[in-house]
Amino acid sequence: MDGATNELRLVLSTPPPNWQPPLGTAPNNPIAILHASLEHVRDNGDERYLFLRTILEVLHSRGFLNDSASSAAPLSGEEEQLLFHCVTGLRHVILFRWDSFHSSLRTCVRDFLLNVGLGLSFIDSGVGPSGVVCLPRTVAMACLSGAASLWKRGWVAGNDSDGVQESEEQSYVEKMTRNAIPHMQRIGKGEDLFVYLNSLLLAPFEEAMQQHQQQQLIYQKRYIGTMSASFLSLLVGEFTGGNSSARYNLPVEFHRSCHRVFENGNHGDQSGLDATLHLSMTALSSLVGYVLNNTSSNTLQDQSLMEFGTCIINVTFDVLSWEFGAGSNKWDFSSGANVSAKDSGRGGVLLRPPQKWREVLIRPDFLGAVFHVYTAVRIGVAGSNSLDSTVMQKRGRMSHQLRQLLLQLASIAQGPIFTDQNERGAYAGFLLDGCLNVLETVLTEQQQHQDQLTADSMIWECRSTEIVDLVT
Repeated sequence: MDGATNELRLVLSTPPPNWQPPLGTAPNNPIAILHASLEHVRDNGDERYLFLRTILEVLHSRGFLNDSASSAAPLSGEEEQLLFHCVTGLRHVILFRWDSFHSSLRTCVRDFLLNVGLGLSFIDSGVGPSGVVCLPRTVAMACLSGAASLWKRGWVAGNDSDGVQESEEQSYVEKMTRNAIPHMQRIGKGEDLFVYLNSLLLAPFEEAMQQHQQQQLIYQKRYIGTMSASFLSLLVGEFTGGNSSARYNLPVEFHRSCHRVFENGNHGDQSGLDATLHLSMTALSSLVGYVLNNTSSNTLQDQSLMEFGTCIINVTFDVLSWEFGAGSNKWDFSSGANVSAKDSGRGGVLLRPPQKWREVLIRPDFLGAVFHVYTAVRIGVAGSNSLDSTVMQKRGRMSHQLRQLLLQLASIAQGPIFTDQNERGAYAGFLLDGCLNVLETVLTEQQQHQDQLTADSMIWECRSTEIVDLVT
């Protein structure tokens, strides 16, 4: 590597030209200098590509790239902070100076960030006793967030201009990046992205893998699946118009256009929203089937499965929460933040999925299976004494998200997806039966273990929240 890390550290420890420290801050305050220098490098377009070169150098030195000779090793706290700033800085520079970079380099950086964030660049480098040696979550999520932003920026036809001639410097940096991950997954169109993510989400549930391959590979597949689901949530969030949308250096019309195309598709193509719904519901169905077929084993004590399942439920929740239509008041960036219909004082937004989602969502048999999974995952009062605290926390989080998803599915009964009132009533009745069955289990537990509930305020609070959600 070429010494970019030390060069960047020197830049970040030196005050930028004509810099004045904020009022009340010492002139030599290293934190103030760091942030001022970061801003200076970003605003000047990082002409020496220090952000990207430092990312490559640090990841290589710690074994997090496929071209590394050694196994992955943990990052120091300083390296984690440096990588986070480099990833967010790289994202900022490319988004703000989009037309200054050749499309080949932009695509390369986008694919690189996705591969690193998902763990594909290092997943085979080293395995710990409880799973995989992976990047700190702050760095991994920053990579996925950057990849999601770059996908959005080039999503609408006409946004991916090739008007710039690729310079020697850009060509060199692109070659360096591709060489860092020789087998880096290269993705062309949005439809290719969803096909690829679908394979990563379903890989942990493959029967042959579960039966014949080592446990460490299952952990690896679940980690990649977890990060894939997290990326999908970030991608949906970008098109929804989250806070980061204000930092694209583009007018609000761009975000409305992206929202519309992601929702409706472009020139007859399947929309990104429909594809994400298909991915999330397919993965959720696989999760439901896997849990129900393995309730007698130690499946529900597996932290990696609980994390994976929670992320699948989260992205399903995010897709179903989509606010259809991009009206004139969809975004308001005057304060640098997104204001949705719900937050702008126009009342809450009911779920009103389109008719084309009917076959995916209106499935009583699947809904019943989700209730069964919730019953299996939720922690009964008697079982709370025998569980590891971390397992209990992760199962509690997954069961909470399942309840939120069921509440969300229940609100569909008010939407236009049904053909008539009889169909709507049948769906609502099925949901009510499922809630009553779970509620009966909760109340029976409460009667049988009243003394323990009274003595343990945390368990009592959890049961109370559960009852409120079910009654709601």
